[in-house]
Amino acid sequence: MFALSQGHVHAQTNLADVEVKAQREALSAANVRVATEKLEQIPGGAAVVDAKTFEAGKAVTIKDMLDFTPGVFSQSRVNEESRLSIRGSGLSRTFHMRGIRLLQDGIPINLADGGSDFQDIDPLALQHIEVYKGANALQYGAASLGGAINFVTPTGYTTPNSVVRVDAGSNEFARAQFKTGDVVGNWDYFASISQLRSDGFRQFSGQKNTRLNANVGLKISPQLETRFYVIHGDMNQELPGSLTKAQMQADRTQANSVSSSNNSQRDFLITRVANKTTWISPNGVEYNAGVYAVNKNLYHPLTFPNIVQGNPNPPRPALIDQQNRDVGIFGSRISESELFGYRHNATVGYNYVKGMTENRNFDHVRGERVRLHAYDDQKARNIELYGESRLHLNDRFQFITGLQWTHAKRTSDDQLLSDGNGSYERRYAQFSPKVGALWQAADNIQIYTNLSRAFEPPTFSETSPVRALEAQESTTFELGTRGNLKEVKWDISVYHSRLNNEFVTYQLPAMQPAILNADNTRHQGVEIGLAGPFAKNALSQGDKLDWTLAYTFGRFRFDNDSVYGNAAIPGIPEEYVRAKLDYTHPKGWTVSPNLEYVPQGYFVDLRNTFASDPYLLVGLSASYKASETLRFFVDGRNLTDKNYAATTGVVINAGGADVAQFAPGEGRSVFAGVEVKW
Repeated sequence: MFALSQGHVHAQTNLADVEVKAQREALSAANVRVATEKLEQIPGGAAVVDAKTFEAGKAVTIKDMLDFTPGVFSQSRVNEESRLSIRGSGLSRTFHMRGIRLLQDGIPINLADGGSDFQDIDPLALQHIEVYKGANALQYGAASLGGAINFVTPTGYTTPNSVVRVDAGSNEFARAQFKTGDVVGNWDYFASISQLRSDGFRQFSGQKNTRLNANVGLKISPQLETRFYVIHGDMNQELPGSLTKAQMQADRTQANSVSSSNNSQRDFLITRVANKTTWISPNGVEYNAGVYAVNKNLYHPLTFPNIVQGNPNPPRPALIDQQNRDVGIFGSRISESELFGYRHNATVGYNYVKGMTENRNFDHVRGERVRLHAYDDQKARNIELYGESRLHLNDRFQFITGLQWTHAKRTSDDQLLSDGNGSYERRYAQFSPKVGALWQAADNIQIYTNLSRAFEPPTFSETSPVRALEAQESTTFELGTRGNLKEVKWDISVYHSRLNNEFVTYQLPAMQPAILNADNTRHQGVEIGLAGPFAKNALSQGDKLDWTLAYTFGRFRFDNDSVYGNAAIPGIPEEYVRAKLDYTHPKGWTVSPNLEYVPQGYFVDLRNTFASDPYLLVGLSASYKASETLRFFVDGRNLTDKNYAATTGVVINAGGADVAQFAPGEGRSVFAGVEVKW
């Protein structure tokens, strides 16, 4: 493999350096090099994103972190409140993401029912991000359509210094961060604390966030290590609501009057603690085991919109007040042996999580609770058992099989019986198999393919006492290649997914919308990532100009649906393009022009009657490394001040009319910062 081959050459030329480095690596947390080598053993779409690639500019949202990862679509609804989808996962959900397993340092971020928020993830406290699309996330027990994203923080071994960073810019944006890490004997530590404030580019879109990330590791012996994690976030976000296209074109900075007048917000306080222990036995078998606990409090006054055009019922203010407690355990065994005379790698693992949510819904007046109209104790439990077999038929060909069993239980106990007993219990269970092949066609070229099943039980947001939804299931075929040739790198995948019971919004009698199971739907797409040198020594000796292109094509449609026929499933564009040039000068400065392009609009309603518009954005960032300890940067975005919709909501039938479902993208903005390291 590419990184393995490079590492092997390095070991031959400088064995002493490798031995020293090996002693100063964490067992329980992979560095970027190890993560990249692991990626090259996956017979499917995956990516490792080094934090250095996005720390050079304004890094705040999921979009900032993953915008150049093909197959991943993320756009900000407002500040860090974002839509996130991989291969069309969670299209019916424009809030509180589902369909993707999110982890930090291998520890689940999702709540036990599968829903997730990601505002507590601090981009400045990361070492790298691992993206596993679809069933390629089996190693984390994930079997959903979207796969998994693992946000990896540094350890004392990878951050043996201290850093202060301050950045500020348009719309009263300001942020300060301090992080530090080191190794002290058999102990190592990393800690980061940051605070961010912004008024937002729209009215009533301010935010104030404080985040703490820390881990401490103890190397009990060269083969045994335990590591403790603490993540804390205090997140406060005003929600300006969506606009009609006409309102957006007239004044994109305005707030939806109903949202602002009802003081819509999304505030939560979260603390996550965990431990992970890794032991490598004398015969080389790796054992991992961990435990985690999450405490999350959500305060969320909002206004439920009308998503059925012509619904005579006015939008209803509601305040969601939730206290969530999750506890979980996880573990795995990774071994290498012989099977039928061939080299064989085997992984088996388990995940167990149990969550309790005290869910209360109030009528409210500008965020002040008025009347309790729903009170439920929601309990979720998941058991996941998984295994993967990797048979090396020769030095270049691997045959991979995998299997996961999932059992999920959802129970809601109604605590407010004045309007009847709405308690219910749902159970879901499924086996999800996978088979794949990985061919090392040349030393620097891989070809892979896989066929897999995915399984996703509904979250509490989809279920109700009167609707017993089936779990969403899918079968995906994938074919791809990655490698490099004459300094040009590529990662290209094509996939086709057949879904049963996809979660989609339908219209019930009396104009009421509800999430129901669609009969059959199809997701298919192409993901292309390319990068390479454009020129060297162009302006001076030692400089270079590199290019990067990320292209995502995804077509998601109903298949002879009884209601929607063969309509497109709305929510994200079919094509999304990101491209940039990076000019690097040996004196320490870089300049990076970039563009974002959506060549055609996409529908905002399931009947496909009204759509967004295409757009092209131009940006420019630059940085200057004055010394090993001092760096400056500036980041300019949407320099042509394009008025566009970053993302949209979804309605059932717009009837060709302009509906308030558009989330305007940020206008022209400039941010600058300084980073001091010692």
